[in-house]
Amino acid sequence: MKKLLYPVVSIVLAFSAIAADHKEAPLTQEGPAADIADLYAFASPQDSSRLVLAMTVNPFSVPEEAVGFNFSPRVRYRFNIDSDGDAQADSSISFQFLGDQSYFVLLPGDLRIDGVATPPTEEPHPNDTNVIEGPNGIRVFAGPRDDPFFFDFVGFSRTLAGTGSFTGDDSFAGYNVSALVVELPMDMITNGSSVINVWATTEEERPGFALFKEGQRFQVIDRMGNPAVATALIPAGLKDFYNQSPPSRDGELFASSIVASLTALGTSAENIGVLASVAVPDLLTLNVTQPSGFPNGRGLPDDVVDVLFHFIFNQAGVTDGVSQNDSAFDAEFPYLAAPWQP
Repeated sequence: MKKLLYPVVSIVLAFSAIAADHKEAPLTQEGPAADIADLYAFASPQDSSRLVLAMTVNPFSVPEEAVGFNFSPRVRYRFNIDSDGDAQADSSISFQFLGDQSYFVLLPGDLRIDGVATPPTEEPHPNDTNVIEGPNGIRVFAGPRDDPFFFDFVGFSRTLAGTGSFTGDDSFAGYNVSALVVELPMDMITNGSSVINVWATTEEERPGFALFKEGQRFQVIDRMGNPAVATALIPAGLKDFYNQSPPSRDGELFASSIVASLTALGTSAENIGVLASVAVPDLLTLNVTQPSGFPNGRGLPDDVVDVLFHFIFNQAGVTDGVSQNDSAFDAEFPYLAAPWQP
């Protein structure tokens, strides 16, 4: 890191909340059940013709307070899929919950699957994983899991402040999230395309809509495509506006801010071009004919921080020293590791 001569203050401001997407904006901090931590899209390790989509919310869930972290019945959790390259959803998969944590999933083709979330517990062992099976081998899961994101954020902050260095300790070790995972045949959503673009949204039901029916029923609270775009590259005063804007307007509304943030970090024009091509519009792109691995989709074990550092810091060899999750990922659906328990 000694080779990095970029202004420390600029970097600290840009990365003050880098945690993929954890707690990145004022509205998401008000309601953790609507705060998207991470989004994943990858080919199933068991069958490459099947797609796995995963969204995590309730970031920094403490095992000792596990029963306090649930899904909100006021929030619609949605995977949006663009299959024709216009940054607008051609299909979607949405989860909606009731107060008892039962839920229904709406999938393309007017397909509905009903289930019950795996409940969190503060017992020494987690509850059994409740996987719901649907037609065509579709599988869905909702419940607590280990946070799959890994990054030495403490070491990063100390390095920038000149008070220490990376230690390779995962700052997200021991924390849980609430995960939504669905596995389905790729041809259900690709519409014949080899490339799909995915983003996740959480949308809160507007009070009084059922009585007055004015405007849209749901208001977007958070959205996520690629890791760290909203946290690291969007200025603090624009984060809520960014989350509530559609990806199709990212170039118009946010490209200049993203370029300015990268320029302040000392990123070269060439690497700004590479990163901007991924971040504008902010969609997680997956070519289903190629192996999954960020930035071609995002798999659970992908070291996204080091990939981003590679371009942001102009191939300077910067690494946080954390190359894997604190728990081994499962070989079976839902693939995320079991939650930590007290």
